[in-house]
Amino acid sequence: MNRRDFIHVMMPLAGLPVVWPMWSFAKPLRGSAKSKYPTNFPDDGRVLVLVQMAGGNDGLNTIVPFGHDAYYTARPQLAIPPDQVIKLNNEVGFHPALQPLQPMFDSGAFSIIHGAGYPNPDRSHFRSTDIWLTGSGSEVVSNTGWLGRYFDLLCPPGEACGTFGPPAIQIGLTSSLALLGRDQKGIALQNPLQFYELVQRQGSGHNSDPKPTPTTPAGKELEFLRDTAASAVEFAGDIVKAYEDKKNLVTYPNESLAAQLQIVARMIAGGLSTRVYIVSIRGFDTHAAQLGTHQALLDEMATSITAFYQDLIALGVADRVAGLCFSEFGRRVKENASVGTDHGTAAPLFMFGKPITGGIFGSQPSLTDLENGDLKMAFDYRQIYASLLEQWLAGDSQQILGGSFNTLPLINAATKVEDRPGTAIPDTYFLAQNYPNPFSANGTFGNPQTTISFGLPRRTYVQLVIINSVGQEIARLVDGEQPAGQHTVSWSANGHASGTYFYRLRAGSFEETKRMALVR
Repeated sequence: MNRRDFIHVMMPLAGLPVVWPMWSFAKPLRGSAKSKYPTNFPDDGRVLVLVQMAGGNDGLNTIVPFGHDAYYTARPQLAIPPDQVIKLNNEVGFHPALQPLQPMFDSGAFSIIHGAGYPNPDRSHFRSTDIWLTGSGSEVVSNTGWLGRYFDLLCPPGEACGTFGPPAIQIGLTSSLALLGRDQKGIALQNPLQFYELVQRQGSGHNSDPKPTPTTPAGKELEFLRDTAASAVEFAGDIVKAYEDKKNLVTYPNESLAAQLQIVARMIAGGLSTRVYIVSIRGFDTHAAQLGTHQALLDEMATSITAFYQDLIALGVADRVAGLCFSEFGRRVKENASVGTDHGTAAPLFMFGKPITGGIFGSQPSLTDLENGDLKMAFDYRQIYASLLEQWLAGDSQQILGGSFNTLPLINAATKVEDRPGTAIPDTYFLAQNYPNPFSANGTFGNPQTTISFGLPRRTYVQLVIINSVGQEIARLVDGEQPAGQHTVSWSANGHASGTYFYRLRAGSFEETKRMALVR
């Protein structure tokens, strides 16, 4: 039995994911959670919230391709009528249950990434979920998660990982495989106050002179679980302090996902240095009588995320929180005989939050040019992970994902990379040519958007502005002090006419201007 399977088997037996059986700790605690940041741990306050839509969400009835006749041919009973679709362009629109998300989409705080998947897809829930959580290909079986490897780079085993609270928190019964690295940096909990009481009870009586673990594979797994328990004791006080320090400022719907996000909002606002939160909504395996079930799930997702976003704004922390909604696969194009849909492959992903680049990435995959009845992949899901690692989490995506994946401009903000492992600080200031150039609404990403990169040899006050052909400043992308390193920022030119534009970087005494073209 490998470590991952051991954890999945043992933790539910303990009643809560961080509750350990009645054995003593193998090691002393690592010390105070108020320890100094490790060398590589970013202190930029950024948070990623992952929303796992478990069961395989039907992407075609979520982002509805009402402009395609083939959709209505393939789904005579399940298709959403065109007059009910919340149209986002002349091709696709929201399922009506997603109406609460429309203001976020319109304001640029919600994005859709069409056709995410991976080569040689697997239609097993368990296997495909493992692939997504480990950040691997279908030909690889990995025992570490993509976020576990990320935290391993930032704070290797034995190092502290943050100043106030654990590096990652899963709201639920079991810690996600995504967080499993060389040691367990994440903590799972359902209720912060009950969690604190439980670890206090269990931790107060632990043996100060523990018996050593046996030098066997089972002994190594036992030591790993004991270390996880030690982390729970170490961070319990921080978690409950953050949770009690802030109160939610909006009313959340009475739903499971909303309750999870409600906790996350309080802990972010309470000052935890936790960098990743994971929540989940289950029930998307809609093989039969899909219409009502799927509508209820989408309604829960939309109202919960909307309340969470509004709460983050009210609490004053929305600028540093980005969210990603994902599912292990989509559904097949044709409805089945039970008025449901069976396991498919590619499906849309969703991002939300103030820092993201809103809009639609890519276009609806063909509903007639299929692979074994399934949609063809438009984007490898690891492109999304690589983009978040590079643009938001200050992580080395190639080292974490084991390969190079083309990124998408998902984050509409300069990226702090000063503390990223393996990133060289440039010797001189530079401003790179934007990419793509020219850029167009008919291009790869489906909206007029381009990416600009620049480098700083030292911490400097930076202004990066967009100027039109008559010399007027029409956008200010960066205006403030930025750390040394290479930075990336995206510009979405929605509302601007075709033509020549300029972008100008001022950094200390350095100034450079480059030309770019927008074609519609």
